[in-house]
Amino acid sequence: MRTRGGRKKKRGLFGRRHGKSSLAATSNTKNLRKDGKRLQKKASHDDESTQCIATATSYADNSYFVEELQDKSEKRRCDPWVVTLIILVCFILGMGAFAGGYFLPDVLGKAENKQGYEEIEEIEYTPTDISISPSSGVGTSITFYAMADAPYTDHERENIMPYQIKNLSSSAEFLIHLGDLQKGCNEDAYQAASDILKQSNMPVFVIPGDNDINDCADYEHGEEQWTKHFHLHDKNWDHDFVVSRWGKLEESFAFLKNRILFLGLNIVGGSPHSVSEWKSRHSEHLHRVKELLTKLVDDYDVAVLLAHASPRSNHADFFEDEDGLANFVKNIGKPFLHLHGDDHVWSEKEGAFDVDNYMMVSLDCGEIASPIKVEIDTRKDNPIKISREDEALVVECCSEGWPWSTN
Repeated sequence: MRTRGGRKKKRGLFGRRHGKSSLAATSNTKNLRKDGKRLQKKASHDDESTQCIATATSYADNSYFVEELQDKSEKRRCDPWVVTLIILVCFILGMGAFAGGYFLPDVLGKAENKQGYEEIEEIEYTPTDISISPSSGVGTSITFYAMADAPYTDHERENIMPYQIKNLSSSAEFLIHLGDLQKGCNEDAYQAASDILKQSNMPVFVIPGDNDINDCADYEHGEEQWTKHFHLHDKNWDHDFVVSRWGKLEESFAFLKNRILFLGLNIVGGSPHSVSEWKSRHSEHLHRVKELLTKLVDDYDVAVLLAHASPRSNHADFFEDEDGLANFVKNIGKPFLHLHGDDHVWSEKEGAFDVDNYMMVSLDCGEIASPIKVEIDTRKDNPIKISREDEALVVECCSEGWPWSTN
C-alpha cells in the first residue's frame, strides 16, 4: 500500500480520502482572499468593474458579514410575532418558488416559446463518426491547458490574457477555453477574445459559455457572433487531431488520442433562453457521449469532459437522472475528469454525483489565475495530474496524480 506524506491511503482504485476535504474550504478561503486582494490591487487603475474578481472575493469576505450580523443580533431582540410573520412569509414564498420551479419548465416546454422551439420528440440520431487521432510520443500521454471565464474587461483584454497566452509552455498539445469569452455580446469583445487566442503557440479549442450566446438579449446575434469569431477555431492551426463535431454551430466535439477520450460539449450555465432547446440539446449530447464511451471503450483508458456549466438543477436531465451521465460513468468504471468554468472560483469535487471514478474541477476565472496545466499518462497508476501556475494556489486532488491507486 502506498503512502503520501506519511498518511495511509484507503484501499480501492477510486477510494476517496477522508479527513481532508477536496474543497479545502478554510485554506481555499485564505487563498481566495489573498489572491483576490492581490489582483484587485493590480487592476485598481482600470475604470471597469472587475466582475470576475468580485465573484471570487465575495467568497473570501463572507466572514466579515457573519461577524457583523452576530454583533447586530446581540444588540437587537425581535418580537416573537415579527419572527412568526417572517417565517410565514418565507414559507409562502418558498412554496411559490417550488411550484414555479416544478411546473413552469413543463408548461414552457409544452408550448412554442419566444425562440420558436416546439416540444421535443424522440429523435433518431445518425451515428457519431469518430476516428483515432495519430499517436504522439509513446502514445499513452498528453498535456494540455484549460481556462475559462475571460476576458471580461479591457484590462484583461489588453494585459492579463495576452500575457497568459504568451507564456504557455509549448510542450502542451492544445488549449481549451471553456467559455464565457466576453460579457455584453458586443462584437468588439468577441473579436478581441478571438484575436488573443490566435496568439497561442498551440491549437485552441473553444466551447460556448452562457455569456456567449444564451444570455445575449438577441439570441440570434449571439449565434452570429459565435459563428463569425469562434466557429472551428482550432483550424487556425495545423494539427493532427481527428475531430468529430456536432451541434447547430458545430460547437461540440470529440476526439480520441493516446488512449484518452476528449468530449467538448455545449452545456452552459445561466437560465435557459428556451426550455425545449436546452432539453433537446442535452438529449442529443447525452446520446452521443454514451455512444462514444461505449463504442470506444477498448480504445481509451481515461475520459475528459470539457464544458462550461457548473451543474445545477437545469442540467439534471443530462447529469443526474437515472439514465444520466453520472450513472453511465459509474458503470463504465474508468477515470473520468470533468473540467468546467461558470463559478469563477477554484473547487474540486472528488466522487462527484456520488460516483467514485468521477472527478469534477471548477476553474478560476482568467483574472484570478492563469490556465491550468493537465498532464495525463495512462501508463501510470495515478494517470491525471493537474497544476496551477502560482505555487501558492493549491491543487488538493491531483497535484501528484488521480485517482489514488493502492497498487
